[in-house]
Amino acid sequence: MIDTVINLLLVFCILLTALSIRAKDLLLAVVLSGAEGVVVAVLFYLLLAPDIALIQIAAGVGIATAFFILVLKKLRRYEEE
Repeated sequence: MIDTVINLLLVFCILLTALSIRAKDLLLAVVLSGAEGVVVAVLFYLLLAPDIALIQIAAGVGIATAFFILVLKKLRRYEEE
């Protein structure tokens, strides 16, 4: 049962990564990247690594997403074609 959940989360992680790469709206790409980080943290937790999951949430999702959003305030929001 847990193998099925882990495989579904891995597929969801790949889907979020692909959507993040293809997004023309840079803010949407940052949000999708943050969501991917949450999925990765859940995977770490399910793989019995809760300490790594907490670090992923704090650094990978919290700090990195906030930093990217602050950078986007200085730049254009949409990618040029």
